[in-house]
Amino acid sequence: MEDLIFAPLVLLIGFGIHQVVLRQHPRSFEQRLLNRSFVAHMAAGIGLILVYTYYYTRGGDMISYHRLGVPIAEALRYDFGQVFPEVWALFVHTEYRLPLDPVGLGSTGTMQAIAVGLLFFLGNSIYGAALLVSVFSYVAKVLIYRSLRSEFPDSLHEKVLFASVLSPTGIVWTCALLKEPVLMVFFGPAFLGLKWILDGRRIFGGIVLLAIGGAVILLIKPYVLIALALAGGVWIFWARTLRSKGNIIVKPAYFLVAGGIVLLGFTVVSNFFPSLSPDKVAESMQYQRRASANEEGGSNFYLEGRDAPPTEAPQEGLISQVAIMPVALVTALFRPFIFESFSVMQFLNAIEMTWLTVLFAQMLRRNRLTDLLRRLTANPALMFCLVFVLVLAMGTGLSTANLGALSRYRAPMMPFFLLLLIILREPEKALAGANKLPVLKTAQA
Repeated sequence: MEDLIFAPLVLLIGFGIHQVVLRQHPRSFEQRLLNRSFVAHMAAGIGLILVYTYYYTRGGDMISYHRLGVPIAEALRYDFGQVFPEVWALFVHTEYRLPLDPVGLGSTGTMQAIAVGLLFFLGNSIYGAALLVSVFSYVAKVLIYRSLRSEFPDSLHEKVLFASVLSPTGIVWTCALLKEPVLMVFFGPAFLGLKWILDGRRIFGGIVLLAIGGAVILLIKPYVLIALALAGGVWIFWARTLRSKGNIIVKPAYFLVAGGIVLLGFTVVSNFFPSLSPDKVAESMQYQRRASANEEGGSNFYLEGRDAPPTEAPQEGLISQVAIMPVALVTALFRPFIFESFSVMQFLNAIEMTWLTVLFAQMLRRNRLTDLLRRLTANPALMFCLVFVLVLAMGTGLSTANLGALSRYRAPMMPFFLLLLIILREPEKALAGANKLPVLKTAQA
């Protein structure tokens, strides 16, 4: 009964938010693509519930978040003052006392606490909670578009919007009641905050957005914060040291700011998650990869021997894993291939990855390598996309051994990966001068 009440209510609220978004984006291509994106997000939010309920025989994380979250939400309604501090403790990874144990601790505990909060306000409705997350995931991608569009000429804005809001993986796995969708909800504002800081306007607001978004990202997927810090530092450095004639002019102040952002990201993550500190990250990724490979799963892949012991840590850090890095990168960016798809979900994902592989091949075939490098280095936003995609792809590729899990883990990078491919696949002359990318623009994001 609660689903019949709250799901339509959330859809109505989402439709109202969508109308506000449309009024702020009046161009015909914006209206067309945003309408498609909103419908796709709502369909994905509902579709994933059906998939987790009827396709995955064990139910999966989302069903567990709902099943264990309902009694905690009921307890929260009964005695808010007593239960809320314990839910907050679960959210921030500290000791808690609850009526029953949640799905897990750490980032899983944070997600369980978020699920409890959503169920508390939405009458225990899993459809209402999933749709609300999907609405704000859609809004987050609109914020990514608003942040990026000022970095490109008007003639490329349609491509930027398409990549930002209509990446298939970026939609499917950033909807519903799961970690990656909640991550995307906070990634969008954090990314907008970074852009405001880069432009030197609304700096206080940018810091607030980046701090709040970064804090939630840290609690859910700390490695994404590392990728964001590295790519954000590169973006700030590149934007303030390059000029339109291609001359590199390094300003020490901006170099220090960029380095400070990178250092801050690593320091925060290392303090909260010692396993992700520079001296431990290789050991952590190898352990997670080997543990994942030893779990039962129909879509497992093996960068090493499938019998490699999980507890055998690398002796020389990342250097010990150099040999498998190219394979991990290709896996994260282009797999699963069509011929290794043995389920409906894998096959659908493989169709998208085949499309991205074709775009990548077209990019290499239509452009000389020197032209690609010049166009990349001429645009700070593309440099951000490149660094963010490579760091996140390498991290996810080295730390998992299941193609299904990989599809979810790489979802935050997919809009940026698609943007790189669709912008760079066409040579400059084919765009009739429209693709002469500006080095720095100060238009409103």
